[in-house]
Amino acid sequence: MTPFEQAQQEVAQGKLNTPSVNFEGKNVDYFGFQISVHRFNLRIMAKGMKCKGITFTQIKKYYGLNGKSAKDCLPQFELIISDYKAKLNS
Repeated sequence: MTPFEQAQQEVAQGKLNTPSVNFEGKNVDYFGFQISVHRFNLRIMAKGMKCKGITFTQIKKYYGLNGKSAKDCLPQFELIISDYKAKLNS
């Protein structure tokens, strides 16, 4: 189980509290916000640039991605995003 999956499970069990995220006066799902930010960062890294405050290795470990570069891991990450959205909609 990846740290991302563990965090989701701990929130569901009430063992972990996530910060509240507001966008335009509305509450936003924390994990959805986190995925969006990491997607943005991973896309930048896939183009060969660096991001301040986070590294490719941190994202890779957190989501359990396999590959040598951000470009290799981006398709895997898109699958994680689609699975997460499917869970929210069900």
